[in-house]
Amino acid sequence: MHTARALAIVSWLGALSCLVITGAGIWADSSAPGASVVAILSTDGLPRVWAAGIAGVLGLVTCAALVELALMLGRVKPDALFSRAVTRHFRHFATLLMIAAILRVVLPAAATLWLASRTGAESAQLTLSGDDLLSLLPVAVFFFVARLFDEAARIEDDQRSIV
Repeated sequence: MHTARALAIVSWLGALSCLVITGAGIWADSSAPGASVVAILSTDGLPRVWAAGIAGVLGLVTCAALVELALMLGRVKPDALFSRAVTRHFRHFATLLMIAAILRVVLPAAATLWLASRTGAESAQLTLSGDDLLSLLPVAVFFFVARLFDEAARIEDDQRSIV
């Protein structure tokens, strides 16, 4: 219980940090004099406004995933480790994390292709990172664990109804 509460606090702080850092990257002026620490938005060749929009969407979805994780951890109780509320929040966490991982791969590529078609370019250079694709694997494992939690919740409910 103590660990779950501590991790819930860390998840809330992570969600807040995600918003603050993403916002700083989007709105910070890296050319400001005297700025010793600056969050820099990596545009990967996209116009800054497009990169900022993509970063904003990814930041919001990631923040929502961390909020779901914090809610899940806050509902853990010694007598109901696999309650429906816990498994529901974990499933939402896994879903939002999967959406963020997919959007991280798809949005920059889609924006690059759309901008290339609008400018009449005959070709477009797409950059896919192995890290982005590899991030889909742990998220798939989270989905599997969510299914296990659902089954554990069902068994726990059955066990309580028998007693």
